[in-house]
Amino acid sequence: MPVIRQGITATHPAKNYEGKSEFMIDAACFPGSSGSPVFLFNLGSYPKAGGITIGSRVKLLGVLYAGPQYNAQGEIQIVTVPTGQKLIASAAVPINLGIVVKSKRLRDFDPLLKALL
Repeated sequence: MPVIRQGITATHPAKNYEGKSEFMIDAACFPGSSGSPVFLFNLGSYPKAGGITIGSRVKLLGVLYAGPQYNAQGEIQIVTVPTGQKLIASAAVPINLGIVVKSKRLRDFDPLLKALL
């Protein structure tokens, strides 16, 4: 069964993040979430040029593919240091941010898919 999560945009989806056709979301993203579709969902009303539109909408914004993480104490690793070996513990910890490639980039796959047919 699919898992549906909720989040908000962390950067504006109409703007490019870091010069790429991407944007960032603030949601519980974790390893294994890559490939998840990211939708815009408005229930009841939504803003549109010139005012508010009554009604609901669902729009595919993009696909999650990455998320920044930070290192914290955890797994023990042996690391060679100039004076000998030292045990260091480290673990990657998600920070609940995800990087989403914009849906318009899905068209980049058209030539590859047509070549398969």
